[in-house]
Amino acid sequence: MAAPMRFLTRRTCPQICHRILGCVNVQVANYAKAKVPAFKGAKDLTSEKPKGPSIETDPAVLTTQCCGANIYKDGSDPPLRPDEEYPDWLWKLHLGPAATLDDLEPGTKKYFKRLRKENIWADNARRKGKKFSVQAPPARKYE
Repeated sequence: MAAPMRFLTRRTCPQICHRILGCVNVQVANYAKAKVPAFKGAKDLTSEKPKGPSIETDPAVLTTQCCGANIYKDGSDPPLRPDEEYPDWLWKLHLGPAATLDDLEPGTKKYFKRLRKENIWADNARRKGKKFSVQAPPARKYE
């Protein structure tokens, strides 16, 4: 019993804990400091919501300018040109809904891309546990 008593009398409490437990790590929660305004009357910049682009409703401007095409801070939208100055492919663009498998010709590249996409959709719906319905039947086999 004499040896443990000498051990306790010679060392301080932190030294004893360090010797017994080894390296002791303590978790500390560091919280963010309270926000302090820089000067009196300063606005909180985080409370301002970003403004979206303004929507033009004037019919005269809509028929003469390409609204929203200006990418610079200063300047105006470019004016619309006559139809003859634009390329022919611009007027042939398909702007409606995507073509279904029934509308596409079997064996073409577009057909197989659409078939693969619909099979992926059907597989994702099956894995999620939902019923899948599309205009064409899901999970068709390659022909």
